[in-house]
Amino acid sequence: MNKILQLLTITILINGINYNSKAQGCVAVRQMGGMNGLSSSSYNLEKGEVQVGVNYRYFHSFRHFVGTEEQPQRQELGNAVNIYSHAIDLNLTYGLSDRLSAYVTLPYVDNERSQTLTLTKDVASKALTRYSVYAKGISDVRFGLNYWLINPKKVTKGNLSIGVGIKLATGNYSATDDALQTDGTLKNSVMDQAIQPGDGGVGFSIELQGFKAIYKNIYGFASGYYLFNPRESNGSFKSAAKKGLEGYEIYASPDQYFARAGLMMPVGKKHNLTFSLAGRLEGIPAYDAFGGQVAFRRPGYVIAIEPGVTYRSGHHTFTLFVPNNIVRNRIQSAADIASENLQNSVITDPTKYVHVQGDAAFADYSINLGYSYRIGKKMKVPVWNGGLGK
Repeated sequence: MNKILQLLTITILINGINYNSKAQGCVAVRQMGGMNGLSSSSYNLEKGEVQVGVNYRYFHSFRHFVGTEEQPQRQELGNAVNIYSHAIDLNLTYGLSDRLSAYVTLPYVDNERSQTLTLTKDVASKALTRYSVYAKGISDVRFGLNYWLINPKKVTKGNLSIGVGIKLATGNYSATDDALQTDGTLKNSVMDQAIQPGDGGVGFSIELQGFKAIYKNIYGFASGYYLFNPRESNGSFKSAAKKGLEGYEIYASPDQYFARAGLMMPVGKKHNLTFSLAGRLEGIPAYDAFGGQVAFRRPGYVIAIEPGVTYRSGHHTFTLFVPNNIVRNRIQSAADIASENLQNSVITDPTKYVHVQGDAAFADYSINLGYSYRIGKKMKVPVWNGGLGK
């Protein structure tokens, strides 16, 4: 029974944690799918079994960075952009066989962007007025397949899963709200890319996830995900085009990536409680793997330390994970480089060359809560011969 419960923890922490990975703020990494948690007596869904689940994520981004350098003056001057994000994912997973499962994820987001401007009447005093705009609704639906390379009934100490997925463009990528203008009036405008429910692109993903017994009840685990978004731009207008920088006035449909690795250990007499500690990386590249590059994005990444706890009772599984960001990097974008090249093209003295690199707001941490319920066969002892690949 202890081995069964240990497998449960592997299930939740490796194959699971359908993370709402948008802990970046202005670097608009959206929810990533495919890694759907299974609450069972083994780390896979058996043929015909179903799991339903819900995941909630919250973060507040407010620290501005250029590269890895924080811009504390934004806080001191009171003009930092603040983003408050709430997201809920509804997940459904079905066992097509003991090794192959299919999933679908329906995400919903409710985002707020708080920012400042100086009203015309306050120009002399330089007083700032803070206001908020909002974007919410169904985000980009995801579905896909995951396959265990080794028969789960024959191994308990290590396995590797591969997956493929599709992300649809179901979320609104050009949501509008009434934004305050310098003359004090409101104007209905397209919201910033960071709070849009969708990115406007149909993408495809690849993912890997695996685990390995290390010592007694301690397991190592790792997972990785890359979303390819071939569409160059979603056509949503950002701002007026600058001469020589045409194309960067509209928003991109960017790629995104995620990687996670760590250790986990069940505790207690029944091993129903599991603690984990992981490192994670997530972000948006400056250039897509496929498609054009001439559109606006805020590329960057965060590296986080993620403590977590998982509790199981019967077919119910509860999870809490709190990634704490230790590295935040707003890297140079294609638009930054194009602007830099344009400005330096007229400079003859190399010592006066300019460097262009935008900023982005990041969160300190995010809160991820999850619940799942397995529907299917009566829980029973799985068959195994022990050892990876046996």
